[in-house]
Amino acid sequence: MGLTPIPQNYKRNVEWIIGAYEDAGVSFPNGFQKDAIQNAVGARKTNNWKNWKCDISLVVNAKGKFIVVEDSGTVGLTGKNTPTEEINEMMANEKELPSEERLSRFTSMFNSGGNTTGGGLYGAGKSVYSVASDKYTYYFDSLREDGKYVANVNKRGQVESVAYEDDDAKEYILNKTGLDAKKTVGTRIIIVSPKKELVDAIESETIIEDIQESWWLILERLKGDAAITVNGKKVTAPNDIKHGTRVYDLPSPENYAQGYKIKHFGLYVFEDGDNKWKSISYYRKGMKIGEIDLKEIPKKLEGKFWGYIEVDEQWEAGLSEIEDKVHFGVSKGKKKTIQYQHLKNYCNNKIKECFTEWGYIKNKESEDKKLKDELKKIAEDIQNLFGKLGFEDLGKGPQKADFDVRWQDISYPVGNSERVTAGDIIKFSVRIKSSYMVNKRFEYNLSVVNSQNESIVYVIAKDNISLESGTVKKIDFQHRVTKDNSVQFAENKIILSVKVIGSGKEKRKELPYFFDIDKPDNTREQVKLVLHECNFPIVNSRRVNFGESLKNVAYLIENKRNEQLSYRLNVSIHNGSDVTCPKIVDVGSLTGVLSPFEEAVTVPFGEIKFDATIYEKYLTEGVLELRARLIANEDDSQYEKGDKITYYHYRIFLNSDEKHGNTDSFEINLVKSPENFRRSWHTPGNGRTITLNIGHLAYSNLQDYPDIQHDYLRELMLKEYVLLYLSEGKYDMFGEIGKEFEELEPQEAAERVIQKIENVYYQSLRS
Repeated sequence: MGLTPIPQNYKRNVEWIIGAYEDAGVSFPNGFQKDAIQNAVGARKTNNWKNWKCDISLVVNAKGKFIVVEDSGTVGLTGKNTPTEEINEMMANEKELPSEERLSRFTSMFNSGGNTTGGGLYGAGKSVYSVASDKYTYYFDSLREDGKYVANVNKRGQVESVAYEDDDAKEYILNKTGLDAKKTVGTRIIIVSPKKELVDAIESETIIEDIQESWWLILERLKGDAAITVNGKKVTAPNDIKHGTRVYDLPSPENYAQGYKIKHFGLYVFEDGDNKWKSISYYRKGMKIGEIDLKEIPKKLEGKFWGYIEVDEQWEAGLSEIEDKVHFGVSKGKKKTIQYQHLKNYCNNKIKECFTEWGYIKNKESEDKKLKDELKKIAEDIQNLFGKLGFEDLGKGPQKADFDVRWQDISYPVGNSERVTAGDIIKFSVRIKSSYMVNKRFEYNLSVVNSQNESIVYVIAKDNISLESGTVKKIDFQHRVTKDNSVQFAENKIILSVKVIGSGKEKRKELPYFFDIDKPDNTREQVKLVLHECNFPIVNSRRVNFGESLKNVAYLIENKRNEQLSYRLNVSIHNGSDVTCPKIVDVGSLTGVLSPFEEAVTVPFGEIKFDATIYEKYLTEGVLELRARLIANEDDSQYEKGDKITYYHYRIFLNSDEKHGNTDSFEINLVKSPENFRRSWHTPGNGRTITLNIGHLAYSNLQDYPDIQHDYLRELMLKEYVLLYLSEGKYDMFGEIGKEFEELEPQEAAERVIQKIENVYYQSLRS
């Protein structure tokens, strides 16, 4: 007899949304605006907001009352006009429609997805338009980027077999809704007989307040004509949401634990209770998801503060997996997961730290602050000890590397794409420069690595070269992609490793390519900016006096994207002793262009002189900040012209010594990472850091013995400080007369390092 689809109750299939909103404790208009705007956010072709709009309007005409949700600056319902019967057959056979088949995806009931530019991923999706109608009916039309105009209806789950096109579509929409055809590229949903509470929310504009709370981060980022509107009225972020009695904004991204990084955190106290929002909310892809469970909030501050947190893409991906179906919090039973626990613990720790510093938590000194102060004293003692033992000063501030490794002349088969297929050739050059004072031999290794398990798939080249001081070696390569030297349907990486023979010093670079797959949208693209060189009047000191100058101020810019970067670098000096950090002078500006995956050191800015007649209007002594801002100089797929890309702030001291004495040789970083087996580690170079893991079981077991904890951390810092010398190539302290450290066998070298650590520890106990 043949098979036939099982009859479904469409109304029941979509009404779960209302229950989900109720379970989340939000009104239907609030839930509707979030899902409707999220659909428009996710319809963008790239992360660019240029010319993007989403409007929610109430329309009353001779054909009836409608709520219209319209987006523009999107791509529209692209793809083939596939008959519904074919779509149903594909879905019955568990075939997923490609992401570019937006029309077929939108027409079908459960085959949406393809959302890469918004926070959707799953959830109410387009079903929210059905439950917004008392008749469970909506029309939809779209002017596509290819110029075709299409229209259809969803009436209690029933749609026309194929969408109307062009003139037929225009006539259909006009006859059914009384509306003219959509004029801008994008999609429009026309909801028939909308629910009264939704109509009331739009007419009274209370829905605007819901939009502001859900989307204020996005609203602040929209520029020019880009906007979210209600009945054509532009919605803006409230301008007083951060004007609290006390304000804290995380100055720069911060690592919480291995693989967990905070991008933004803000906390705002309003002692008069005049705050618009409450608690601490977390946002994903610019959209508010839920509120964090907080503890130990002083009674006098209950309901009188708000804040927010944004984390990096990797952490966001983990949070999306535990999110409820309507993006209003964490699913029941999933708050014990590590990704939420880290989020909750970070927020509670940060709030406690701020409330203690601001005096809201009295008679209880912050444990973290107390520990950091203690560690600074330990660090100063250690560095004084190293000075007495005759160790070379590691120095402070930016340092030029002993050797430099860069990609150059990268050429993929297709411009601005990292997708390849069998037989394609990737061309590139490797540039190695030596800044050592003597000749050095280098070993380089080019390998193809499987990015999923980091295993080596193929070795492209491996060789040794010798470079004289100040010389450069450029080597050209090409890699022809085959199934034998690459993993098909996966991300591959060309890994370049360059080692200094005899020292173990290594630099690594990577070049990704995607073999017969598109590049995933969660692949991180970034531009890095660091201070490369800055010469002070006094060696190893960041002090400058009136009449003195900084020289050779240059920055390293790295374009870690497969797209040309046109940039402008603006440099200025600010008054760091003032909480508002006002600008004192502009140092200068320069422009440039970086090819994909290339890096460059800027030409030095001119001599920066500290003229008393200029600076004493602001301060006679104190902290200054040398601020560099990297700005897009042309539009590309990620940035619009004028967008701030990244920044680098560097503290200098005017007519005063550095604030922490000897501790400037390295920074102390505390992490609570119980899952990390390492008790401590270090980061050499410009951002020289010693990290202590106070979440480690070895530290926790000593919590009842603070004096022993103190000694334990001191010993770890001593060890890492010795290893910093090793990492930065200061080998003199590890060798002996007649035998250089670089010439030792691995076992003997390891023993020398251990002996040095033990000797320094012993000397510290005697001092």
